[in-house]
Amino acid sequence: MGLIRSSTIAVLLIAGLASAEPIKVGDTIESVRNTRYCEIIPIVRDGLHLTATVYNTLSHNDCPPKIWDGITEDAMKQRFGALMVLMNGPRYFIMDEISASGASASGKTIDVDGMELTMRASIDLGLFDLLHRPYRETTIDRDTVYRFKAGSPVFLLGGPDGSRYVMQAYAQIVDKTLTYDDLPTLGTKLKLPSGWRYSTMVPQQDIVAGAKGTATVVQDDLDNTYQKLD
Repeated sequence: MGLIRSSTIAVLLIAGLASAEPIKVGDTIESVRNTRYCEIIPIVRDGLHLTATVYNTLSHNDCPPKIWDGITEDAMKQRFGALMVLMNGPRYFIMDEISASGASASGKTIDVDGMELTMRASIDLGLFDLLHRPYRETTIDRDTVYRFKAGSPVFLLGGPDGSRYVMQAYAQIVDKTLTYDDLPTLGTKLKLPSGWRYSTMVPQQDIVAGAKGTATVVQDDLDNTYQKLD
């Protein structure tokens, strides 16, 4: 996989932000880099079995702050009959294109206070999974392909066993001031465990992160999310 040294990344960051608004073409959404979105994730319990369902604003709206800030977990718990509800956002995508199939493409759309969201994934959880544990792998049920185009920066985590994870989204949840321009030096802010590393590169070929039924993801200690690369 070819790459460009990090000295060119600042210029490429600016160029990457000049892309158009997201465009939906069939089951693919294009020009999503640095697009704001939010997720509502109700967690429902059936005995000791927990299921989290992910509803996402992408392709509907940019998660208007006036609406998002007025939605409460208590109201969503009542609506979904949920044990708890994760208000997951705002976030910003890093990939350039998203293609979906199966349930990820055909999930139902809901309206919350005038803001539409579509069901995109589900996660089977154990009781201990309710605890936020950064740098631990989680399996998500979804059918998606994320494409990171050549010439645009990507941001990577490397695990102690050699596993690599590409950032799919950064978050303004823990650090509400975090921006796209901060990502090349994000490693200086992270509390990386022993053996983990953060790096930035500019690929000379497209990087494709696919999920045929399941995806493996990790989050860092700022709630930024990364998908494991094959």
